[in-house]
Amino acid sequence: MGVKNLWRLLLPTAHRISIETLSHQTLAIDASIWMTQISKACRDPETGKLLPNKPHVRIFLIRLMRLLFHDIRPVVVFDGTYYIICLVVCYVCVDMLNVLQCINISHTH
Repeated sequence: MGVKNLWRLLLPTAHRISIETLSHQTLAIDASIWMTQISKACRDPETGKLLPNKPHVRIFLIRLMRLLFHDIRPVVVFDGTYYIICLVVCYVCVDMLNVLQCINISHTH
């Protein structure tokens, strides 16, 4: 999956930017990378099993919400081994975001 040694090739031209500079833009999100990062961080250090209460879904949602807060339009791209898991997580996140929008709308009127 991916281009071998891509980051090593890009490193000389890479630079960090603040999230605010991406405001009003569309950003492609590799869901497989996010889920790999999140699932590694959400494991019990002793057993290696995913922690209970589905923290990976919550973290995925929080990342999406942070982008939306900064007026960045995320386009989630599915590829690789976590395709099915990512798809389910995104459906859950979309449902949760819809609920949050309804709550926000009801509080503003």
